[in-house]
Amino acid sequence: MLIAACYSAERSLLLSFATRLALDLNMDEAFENLIQRLAMWETDVCHDPKEERSLMRESRTWFGLLVLEHIFRVDGGKPPGIRFGGSARRCRALLGHPSSTVLDLRLFAQVELNILRANINDTLGSRTFDKLDITNFVHETKIDLDLWFDDWLRIIENSPAATEEKPFLLAALRVQKCWAELTLHCKALQSMGVENVAAISPTEQSILLTAKGAAKKHLALITTEPDHYLAQLRYAMDFVWAKCAFCFLLLLKLSRLLPERDEEHRELLRQGETLLEELSKAGPGNTIYLQILKMSIEKYGRTLQDNNERDTETDTEATGPFWELFDAQTDLQSFVPEQFVSEWEFPGLNLFYFPIAWQDFFGDFSLAI
Repeated sequence: MLIAACYSAERSLLLSFATRLALDLNMDEAFENLIQRLAMWETDVCHDPKEERSLMRESRTWFGLLVLEHIFRVDGGKPPGIRFGGSARRCRALLGHPSSTVLDLRLFAQVELNILRANINDTLGSRTFDKLDITNFVHETKIDLDLWFDDWLRIIENSPAATEEKPFLLAALRVQKCWAELTLHCKALQSMGVENVAAISPTEQSILLTAKGAAKKHLALITTEPDHYLAQLRYAMDFVWAKCAFCFLLLLKLSRLLPERDEEHRELLRQGETLLEELSKAGPGNTIYLQILKMSIEKYGRTLQDNNERDTETDTEATGPFWELFDAQTDLQSFVPEQFVSEWEFPGLNLFYFPIAWQDFFGDFSLAI
């Protein structure tokens, strides 16, 4: 069921069935039971290796269920489901178990990260904070993400079992950190009620620029060394394909919202073409997101070409953003595909630019009427 949920449109239903079945089999208790047994190793109490291996398998299954549930809840806008009791860092204790494998490094790091991301989602989505509280929360959570990354970087680097898989594990770890930072800062802006980039404060702009930086680093990581990440996505679930496409689409949008140099536009287009090429080589995957990428890259390329031709004809170089064009908002909305609205709730695609002077004009106009 967990495998089917990764690729099915009915992922939430399948995950609910899997959760119910896991609870009926008491898999949620396996981790605590195994931790208690590991604590008694230092005593002379006899332990059953066969039963411990069974508890290890059940713990992995429950953790896999927890990770999927948290991903679909945080990124898919689903209501809260299962919770992890106590500190998530305790799962690291299982890395020393004789039956532990290199896959546990990836799984347990994901457990910790997604519990942290779920806390971000709960805090920014269900409470009323003023902007100062939100800013402080973002700074504190950024420290937590840095600590998580540094810990797991050290664990993977020092793991004898990770020798062959180390480049792939480290690449995934770096990409996951960028994604967590991106969603943290975009959700913070969402919680602050920020939509119009023309009216943001210096603090809000700093958060937006940090989100943009995380998205740029995410795209650079997956396109610079595609063999360590993109080439491994043949059997990746829809979410992974979706977030790769989303990061590029968000950067397209931010390139229109925030002033950039021409060379930055060209570099973004080049990275997008590399992303599309490598995802196409990775396997069939989710063709919907490949189509979204292809259409967006073609549109962005035409837009850059039109802008260059316009500048050449007028013998001038554009100094302002493209908002002076009549169809600016229509153009911007075309970078928000329906798939990201109906299937996922990735933050950031609601941003727009509407000059404050225009707001004042329409406000005065409505008062006159």
